Amino acid sequence: MGAQNSKHGKVLPVIESSDSKAHEQFQYLLGRRFHNVTDIIYDLPNDEDEVDRLHLEHFLTRDVWKSNFSSPIAHQLETGLKVLDVTFRDSTNVLYLQINYDKSSFVGIDISPIFPMEIKPGNVKFNETNILDGIPHPDESFDFRYMFPSFTQMQWEEIVINEIVRVVKIDGWLELCEYELCQNCGPVLESLLSARREMFIKEGRNPDVAQLLGKLMKETQHFDDIYHKTKEVPIGPWAGKIGEVGRDNIITRMIGIKPALSRFMNITSEQYDEMMQKSIKEFNEYKAYFVTSRCTIDFLTEEIPRTADK
Repeated sequence: MGAQNSKHGKVLPVIESSDSKAHEQFQYLLGRRFHNVTDIIYDLPNDEDEVDRLHLEHFLTRDVWKSNFSSPIAHQLETGLKVLDVTFRDSTNVLYLQINYDKSSFVGIDISPIFPMEIKPGNVKFNETNILDGIPHPDESFDFRYMFPSFTQMQWEEIVINEIVRVVKIDGWLELCEYELCQNCGPVLESLLSARREMFIKEGRNPDVAQLLGKLMKETQHFDDIYHKTKEVPIGPWAGKIGEVGRDNIITRMIGIKPALSRFMNITSEQYDEMMQKSIKEFNEYKAYFVTSRCTIDFLTEEIPRTADK
């Protein structure tokens, strides 16, 4: 089945098919669809409800940052750049940028087909690709690369950074975006998030890797400047409309990770839902908020070997 309109009027990904290839690509837990790629550990779903949440998160993040990106490339985008969006999760950011910068070209890649198959502008391409198998583009193909971290620290050090260095042009830019920490969380939400951190560690993931990426990039000696900025995303009606959107985003995110987290915590689906209801009541009481970060990285202007040291 092709693209459809979601509840928010956006383009949906291809939804599950009954053929054998689809069943190899996906797994189904508690009524949600997840990718089935063994070397990438990602506990959020890949289905219509998750695409709706990603649309919501995109506009929430854009409102908090007052922009779609923080790298100083707006003028270059107007004149024409080649942009790679990695693990882009849904098409919203790419499609928004192509409307505003029609002289630039955009490539979005993800491990699962979570991009539109029918509504696709001429300056946009989507590829189903596992970056750990390599990015299917020649050296120095892109001027700007935008991505959400979704890898273990070892994968960053041994594979991902090498691929970044290889495909981005001299004097190009890389931007990394991620949610880092929850502040003023009530005890119930804190217990859920602590369990998720423990789950990450047991899976071989560093839950704080987003905060270490600047250091990892600097150690490669392939980058001139690394800038790390943070913003607060309020959760709950205590912060007005934006807090309500932040609340809806965290609720749907926590519902999405329920299959993995409830199993790890060895609790029932009903017990998990009860904890979530208690967490929602805590948002206003504690004035909770999340910290979101953007790490913008400027590639060296001088020619250097295109393979990272690590």
